[in-house]
Amino acid sequence: MEDVLESYGAVYRVIREANISGYITPGLRGRMYQAIDNLKLFKAPSDHISIAERISVTLHALEWAALKRDDSRRVADWQSLGALEEQWLSAPVPRS
Repeated sequence: MEDVLESYGAVYRVIREANISGYITPGLRGRMYQAIDNLKLFKAPSDHISIAERISVTLHALEWAALKRDDSRRVADWQSLGALEEQWLSAPVPRS
């Protein structure tokens, strides 16, 4: 059970780090991939895995927009990440 909770916390920590730093730090996407793998391993609900995967795609889009210096795309992607963060925080953590 503790491993499941850690996986959920890992997703949240990735989102927080991105929000605090304002960009995608080295290793952040790798930690997200690991969290998704762990969610799958511990058989988290498919809708929770889907949210985590969309967060991962959004992190990639943010990184790409930053490299391309596409400010309008970055703003839209940060808004998407915010919406996904709300979805993640409202997803109930399984208790068994």
